[in-house]
Amino acid sequence: MRRLRLVWPVLAICAALVNASAARAAAAPVPEKPRLHLAAAGVGFPYLPFIIADSRGYFRQAGLDIEIGVFSGGAKALQAMMGGSADIVAGAYSNTITMAAKGQKLVSFVTLASCPGWVFGTTRASHDKVKTYADLKGMRIGVSSPGSSFHMGVNYLLSKAGVKPGDVSIIGVGSSAGAIAAARSGQIDALMSNDPVATVLQGSGDLFPLAVMRDPAGTRATLGGDYPEAAIYTTRDFAARYPNTVQAVTNAVLEAERWMANATPEQVAAAVPPQYALAEKDVFARAYANMQKCISRDGLMTDAAAHTVHDVLAAFDPEIGKASIDLKATYDNRFVENAGKR
Repeated sequence: MRRLRLVWPVLAICAALVNASAARAAAAPVPEKPRLHLAAAGVGFPYLPFIIADSRGYFRQAGLDIEIGVFSGGAKALQAMMGGSADIVAGAYSNTITMAAKGQKLVSFVTLASCPGWVFGTTRASHDKVKTYADLKGMRIGVSSPGSSFHMGVNYLLSKAGVKPGDVSIIGVGSSAGAIAAARSGQIDALMSNDPVATVLQGSGDLFPLAVMRDPAGTRATLGGDYPEAAIYTTRDFAARYPNTVQAVTNAVLEAERWMANATPEQVAAAVPPQYALAEKDVFARAYANMQKCISRDGLMTDAAAHTVHDVLAAFDPEIGKASIDLKATYDNRFVENAGKR
């Protein structure tokens, strides 16, 4: 009898959990556009929450069927959305600001990474010649793609040393295998990368860091404040027309971020499909441990962080500095805040 008395409370708790889950699912708004095309700026670690949301079935649970297209940089992912072949982008929040300066209304609605996870360094080909940013004048610098957030980050760091954008050669090398190959083959003298590429190249002695932004402290020291690198964004028109769809995407990404906050690096590595891994599981887990503090835990954008991104862009782009930009219009926290009310 005593055993039965113990079992009944457990069964009651399980039933309550199932009922609560069912109630949340029933309360969730039905997406107006369940089939979506997501353009990803890359599969580096700042973008892991959307990969986990897909691999662990959170998008599907939210009523979404998402087709993911991975591009070689944020500029190309943005171009895909603006051209109509993608509905939403997993890319740099900074794109919402640069496009606002051009009169285009984009809005970030859930943050993926609260710091960029960038590692900027010299390659083996030029390591002996470069000690400071100023020494990079006239050299070849690899970024994911020209016009990407990686490129913008390079411009900002060089501007601190008085090196103008035209003083270096920018080469698009992608953000995964292409970047590794370019660094090892001597095609570039320096590289802006994130993990796992940075960990792989550091481990093989092919990348020597000048700046490391793998955690909030390192980011603040280098960029002057919190710098939300990766987010999910879309056009303001899309968000207004399909609010339930945007809410569903937000809910799925937040589920992924909550899971990642409690998972070990090994568990995260195991949850990433092979086509997105870019490295063996043990290397992937070690690389993730290097920058996991950058992954957002709540999906929110802060006003201070938005201003930091704006100030970094304005430091080397006078058009951003001169433009009248309403930063509060470049992000919308309502979808994240609504997710907590379900």
